[in-house]
Amino acid sequence: MTGLFNRIAHRYDGIVGSFDLDEILKHLPLNEKTLFLDLGGGTGRVSYHLLSLVNECMIADLSFEMLEQAKKKTTEFMLLQANADNLPIKSNSIETIFLNDSLHHIRNQKETIAECYRILEKGGALYIREFNRKYFWNIFLILGEALLCFKSKFYSPKELQKACEDVGFEVSIITCRKGTFLMKASKIH
Repeated sequence: MTGLFNRIAHRYDGIVGSFDLDEILKHLPLNEKTLFLDLGGGTGRVSYHLLSLVNECMIADLSFEMLEQAKKKTTEFMLLQANADNLPIKSNSIETIFLNDSLHHIRNQKETIAECYRILEKGGALYIREFNRKYFWNIFLILGEALLCFKSKFYSPKELQKACEDVGFEVSIITCRKGTFLMKASKIH
């Protein structure tokens, strides 16, 4: 799958289209002290709009070419090519992690959620924006990704909530509309 992302990296932003930045900003508690990790952030299409709101913005992605596209947007990003389930980041060091429409592409999802728990500081939060597999019209997205051999795994909000709670997160569903949902998983202990 990384190979496909490497091949389409230069066109990725145009392929996936726009996103609702105002909706994201409404729910992410960003400030000038925040160390923000965009996990699976690829080209930085979301993070680019958050740079002025945080202290530092790190994008971690497995695709080198996607990170190269992020680098073309700005030199302000900290870029990290890594597997999401084994990040070379110190434990208890990140305040906010955001996975925007990327968890379904990650092979070891439960291990990734556990890794997010490990690197988050106490009181930190993981925000996951994903497609709901139980929403009828998402069947076309799921089938399309299967045809592309992505091997994507989509969760329903309840399934993802349980996966996060299993590693120790306290979870709340922030929004759930049509085909997407936004979940907040807080590290309390």
